[in-house]
Amino acid sequence: MDEHAFRALLIDHMVPMFAGTELGKAKSSSSRHALVAYENPCALLMKPSRNSNYRVQLLRSQAFTSEEKRLFGLFVAELADIASQADAAHFPDLMSVIPRRVISTFLPAATGRGTLDEAIREFEELASQTYEGHPVVMALGMTGAVGYGPITLEELWREDFSRVISNGFDSMYRCGSDGRVSNVVYLPHPLSVAFAPHRLGAIAGWCRQNRVAIVLNRSGEVLLFKDGKLQFAKRRGAWRYYPHDSVVQRLRVGNALLRRAVYESCLDVSFARTGGCVAVLTETVRSKLSRALASRDLLDRDEITRTKLLSRAINNRTFQDLDRRFRQELLSMDGATVLTRTGKVLTAGSIVKVPSGSTGGGRKAAALQLSRLGLAIKISADGPITGFRKRKPIFSL
Repeated sequence: MDEHAFRALLIDHMVPMFAGTELGKAKSSSSRHALVAYENPCALLMKPSRNSNYRVQLLRSQAFTSEEKRLFGLFVAELADIASQADAAHFPDLMSVIPRRVISTFLPAATGRGTLDEAIREFEELASQTYEGHPVVMALGMTGAVGYGPITLEELWREDFSRVISNGFDSMYRCGSDGRVSNVVYLPHPLSVAFAPHRLGAIAGWCRQNRVAIVLNRSGEVLLFKDGKLQFAKRRGAWRYYPHDSVVQRLRVGNALLRRAVYESCLDVSFARTGGCVAVLTETVRSKLSRALASRDLLDRDEITRTKLLSRAINNRTFQDLDRRFRQELLSMDGATVLTRTGKVLTAGSIVKVPSGSTGGGRKAAALQLSRLGLAIKISADGPITGFRKRKPIFSL
């Protein structure tokens, strides 16, 4: 496979899956080089086959972890297996199954790869189906157990009732690594939820003990959880990997607790599909805030019904100290939520003054304007999250 074709495949199928990555230059290679190797902590070198005479850089501003390198390696290894068929008419079909095969290899520890692969495929198919005129909602939890359960997953999928039992929030089917279904389980919501949509915290919490869970939500999105956090999601027809720690580092504003609170609330808004906009100002620009916001929208002015209620509900607490459900609702209001770098809530639901002729939608225009003053994040109503600083994107999920 020549370099141009390899780059095109990476751009179409891999780069969108990994937020914040981009392709760089090509370097010479020999058969001694692995398919994926470090060039430096923030750059990987990849090639489509062992005998390729070139390697392409994959770059990111944060260092790649060893787990992420393993994930890229699995992707490129799958690509190498089919590279010889690149000119065949069925090659796009072969490419379309690579993400599922990569994920089913990357996630399991005790769970079986084959069972997980088939379960993901079934959930992808269910995403386009309805039951009694409504989208199918379902969840499946997988353990390493073998030999338990009276029926198989294949038998379960054939029954219409399987589309009803398990609500995708706090109830799910449970099966072992052999695909035998042992029960329907009903889960308590954990005291805390980390790196997963809050409303799916019960399922994320169940996955803390070397388990994997798959969720199909009402929007037709397939989500995969392991180690207590969201790992992958298929949204808008494409798979995405969630490198939570890397994105939190890229926020680069305020302390770690604030960055994490902002990021997790963005996840909540994204999967609730409400849309939102949040900004965190740098220390030196509060005086410039009047260029973007009306003074009557500031909570400490206490002039209008919204600010009077919110200032009392917030009660001088920082954003990171608010109930996570309240944070989601603040961000979901029409308008922007603006914080200081310490987490003080300056305003919520505020209409941002944007230059005339701004394009790309109201939330994007507001985020771009606020990004002049610090970090600004736009959460689209259909899910994507984009962070901006100085009117330039710094991450996208």
